[in-house]
Amino acid sequence: MERTNTGRVVVISDTHFGDGGALLTHMDVIKAFISELEELGEIDVLVLLGDIWDLWRTRLAVAAEAASAFFRELGSWGGARELILVSGNHDYHVWSFHEESRERREAGWEETEELSLLVGSRQESEEPVCAVEGVPLWIRYPFLALEAHGKSVLLMHGHHLDFFSRSFWWAKTAWLARLVLKGSRGIALSDIDRLNKPFFELLTCTSRVPELSSWEYRLYGALRFLARLLRFQSKGGASPRRFTTVEENASEVKETLLELLPGFIPDLFVFGHTHNAGLGEVKAGSGRVLVANTGCWLDDAEGGTGMTYLVIDERVRLRRLGEWETAREL
Repeated sequence: MERTNTGRVVVISDTHFGDGGALLTHMDVIKAFISELEELGEIDVLVLLGDIWDLWRTRLAVAAEAASAFFRELGSWGGARELILVSGNHDYHVWSFHEESRERREAGWEETEELSLLVGSRQESEEPVCAVEGVPLWIRYPFLALEAHGKSVLLMHGHHLDFFSRSFWWAKTAWLARLVLKGSRGIALSDIDRLNKPFFELLTCTSRVPELSSWEYRLYGALRFLARLLRFQSKGGASPRRFTTVEENASEVKETLLELLPGFIPDLFVFGHTHNAGLGEVKAGSGRVLVANTGCWLDDAEGGTGMTYLVIDERVRLRRLGEWETAREL
């Protein structure tokens, strides 16, 4: 597994541009966040850890417009040496688009000049890049491995934890993945991920029809309510549903590390997805792994932890904009 050596890393996730509750569409919030980043000093990598654009809620053009002020301010600030996007389930189409573009180039198909302006690669590594408001984002999926201050860090959005959820799992798309995992050996994370591609792309397509998208979210809300009402949960009380804590996701984190990424146990595992920020630990392999959830940037009345982000240097610091910070030694 290739790792990138780096110094200070900042991680945010679940901005959900395109959702009406996205907080980083407000200029006062954007400027406050950039100001805190400036106070940190030099930042080697800023990671956008998935669900940056909510393409299950609305079309890409609408989500991109909602995000434009944030990315313009990022470009004006220019304080991070590198920006990396790790797609999530709600913006999976961003990765899918670039993966398909790369396959067309490998097949020798010519691309239009307009498309070539948006899709490129680093000459030294051939990683895809997307220019958003003039800001280059290097795209990685399904995970990003870093080396920070001599410690290994593994980052992924977190929707892959759903593969190991035994809570209400028959109502999730992960049921097929569980069947494959149970009867197969040598299945990689990328193989399992492709099982969910039709579902992710279906929700991206139906976002173009507001009536269908609204119906889907009502159905999803009803399923979540039913799961809570009937107390569907895993044996350990855990489930990677929205708003669950790091502790409630401990068993899924452990299985992800041991089953999907065997042989690589990081010092720090970072995910988002559940919108509930926190720090914790899990026992995996012969040691313990520090686990961090980045929270979200949504004004969500149901729960979650808004306006939180992670700073990784000599320590792991979970910060809430303008309010508090909690830290663990890395």
